[in-house]
Amino acid sequence: MTPSSTEKNRPKGGPTRRFPPVAYSDAQVSVPYGVDSYAADMAEYCRQMGDAVLPVSNSHYRAEVRNAPEAGRYEVCRLGDGFFIRFAEMTYPEPRSAHFRSPDSLHIYLASSGDGEYLPNGGTPLSFEAPSAVLIIEPAGAPPAEVTLVGSMRYIYIVMHFDALRALYADKVHDLPALLQDVLEGGAHSTNGWALPLSAELLRCLGDVQTCPLEGHRRCLFLKSKTIEIFCHALEAFDKSDCLQSTRFTKSMARGVLKARRFLEQNFISPPSLEELAAEAGVSRSTLCTGFRQILGQSVYDYIRDLRMQRALLLLTERDDPLIQIAYAVGYIRPSSFSAAVQRHFGATPSELRQRSRSSSA
Repeated sequence: MTPSSTEKNRPKGGPTRRFPPVAYSDAQVSVPYGVDSYAADMAEYCRQMGDAVLPVSNSHYRAEVRNAPEAGRYEVCRLGDGFFIRFAEMTYPEPRSAHFRSPDSLHIYLASSGDGEYLPNGGTPLSFEAPSAVLIIEPAGAPPAEVTLVGSMRYIYIVMHFDALRALYADKVHDLPALLQDVLEGGAHSTNGWALPLSAELLRCLGDVQTCPLEGHRRCLFLKSKTIEIFCHALEAFDKSDCLQSTRFTKSMARGVLKARRFLEQNFISPPSLEELAAEAGVSRSTLCTGFRQILGQSVYDYIRDLRMQRALLLLTERDDPLIQIAYAVGYIRPSSFSAAVQRHFGATPSELRQRSRSSSA
């Protein structure tokens, strides 16, 4: 029998598993993501597990984990039939493993922190050690895979049923990578996964999703647009997966930049010096500066300025605090410097931004 292109592209050899095997249990096998009611079903399951679930809509919810010593939060949003995104900030002090099954679907895992692995039945382990990007194809009938997570996790997990993929591409399926075309024609018979080259675009999308300030239906629309963007960048990376060594930055650089970004998100009002930030991130000053430009597309100082301006816009449009108080609240000692920064960033003075907001809501 001639092997399919999927089987030809199956990873050969590779690393051995790093975590102990999990005893099989039907209770550990997830509900298929292709089921329309998956988000609602999972919300009920999470309640039974003791998680605090906050519904956003019938197919969109947030949850706080209360299963000590594990802690954290996650969000699940149904973006269409058989099309979901889950993103989380979780802490697993010890490796947490379970069997997982989501037949006839394509998975994308993207993480900025944490560790773990995905082990297809009879296949090669895929490392989830962050920062990482992984693409997984799981056909119908494949045995459940073992999934292990450990550490402080920040990740996005996207699942797209093959029917959703066909609908997304409509009459342009021929534009998909040859391997995915083969999959949609029934050429996949076992679960396969690939570590994708890290790209600045994927890492930026991950940050955009995790820091999305929108709520309600706008949030769902934003998540859908970003999920499709991640999907497109992942396919682009998959096409170039033979060029893994050509990426301009290393994992250690990406890990340091992402750690520095998270630190600045909490400390942009009184930010550290470049030397202090580099030490916090565990990289050199030059690596930090180079990494910010390559991965985030801007300097450290520009990133701090953008964080301040985002907070300033929120305070100007949603509160009536005096301008001098808002200037101090976002890290400016001189109100004149604050006004000049707002003018450069938004093309309007703080007073003009506030007035526009009031006029539009009147």
